[in-house]
Amino acid sequence: MIEIERRFLCEVADPRVLDTAPASNLRQGYLTAEGPTVRVRKIADRYLMTIKVGTGIVRREVEFQIPTEAGRELLEITDELMIEKRRYYLGRWEIDIFKGDLEGLTIAEVELAATDEPLPDLPPGIILGREVTDDPRFTNQSLASLGPDSLTDLLNELGPDDDGSP
Repeated sequence: MIEIERRFLCEVADPRVLDTAPASNLRQGYLTAEGPTVRVRKIADRYLMTIKVGTGIVRREVEFQIPTEAGRELLEITDELMIEKRRYYLGRWEIDIFKGDLEGLTIAEVELAATDEPLPDLPPGIILGREVTDDPRFTNQSLASLGPDSLTDLLNELGPDDDGSP
């Protein structure tokens, strides 16, 4: 399956927008540090294996459910390359608020039907910052290897966007 997705650093300017939004806690580990992404994700009581190939806005993705025992074992193996986040579903937008070593990082992403499709309207209270779709440092696979100091350094390295936002 082809995935067309854009990702942005973002700010939740009005946290009340998240109060009634459907949400999930995600824990995901990576079996690869570079090259094709091989991910194991726990969402609720399900485990999913995902393989992604490519970079940028268009990537090829294969995802399938795996047995619980295999999912637990695989997540344990990925202990050094893991992220945790709470994902909020706001219309077509997904807002990921990272936890643990990546606390303070919030990313908005949206899947599109075509590369030239305009972005759907943002939910009120969400402010997009710098687009990071084409920045390989902001793939979840890359973020999984960062500690809190590395994240701070990365965000400081970016500096303000053209409009002054993060």
